[in-house]
Amino acid sequence: MTRRSWETARPYVLAPLVLGLLLLALGRRRAGWLGLGVAGACLGFFRDPERHLDPEPDVVYAAADGFVKTVEEVEDASNIRGGAATRISTFLSLHNVHVNRSPVAGRVSRMKETGGGYAPALFSSAEENYGKELEIDGERGSVLVVQKAGLIARRISSWTEVGESLKPGQRIGLIHFGSRTDVLFPAGSAEVLVRPGQRVWAGLTPLARYRGEYP
Repeated sequence: MTRRSWETARPYVLAPLVLGLLLLALGRRRAGWLGLGVAGACLGFFRDPERHLDPEPDVVYAAADGFVKTVEEVEDASNIRGGAATRISTFLSLHNVHVNRSPVAGRVSRMKETGGGYAPALFSSAEENYGKELEIDGERGSVLVVQKAGLIARRISSWTEVGESLKPGQRIGLIHFGSRTDVLFPAGSAEVLVRPGQRVWAGLTPLARYRGEYP
């Protein structure tokens, strides 16, 4: 666990930990051990393992751990310069690592908050959920990372800022509990390498490969 992930996890871990220890001291063993178990589960949820990537310059990497929910072309993609975009959505369950990573090298050109709902991340209504958008200007065009909070996840911690230069696989933030992360890039600019139902790992799994020679 890194310092930033611990700072995020601390309120979730300390409350059940202290309560569990207090209940054990009062002789309420079952409830006490339950509290300690919840603290341990929260600590595990906010884990942030080190990952080492030897990036290929023409590859768009996964931004999140989980399984690919959809691969589709979206027409209403005004956030991607050039119009229509390919969107690859990854669903994160509670047991996945929830640290998001940059899919490409580039400079953060825009960040904003969106929506306000908290529907289950697997439902289509999750489109209106509270989320954050992070646009990265790479050498092969803009890539948009959209973090969506789910029914339980009601907070998103950002670990980057506008103007910052990112490397592929660099940590960009963390979604609290079950959620969804989308990666969008201009339609037709890259060949998709994954399919719905496939398991992916942030900063390691190639999602797409840009067409044409690398400049």
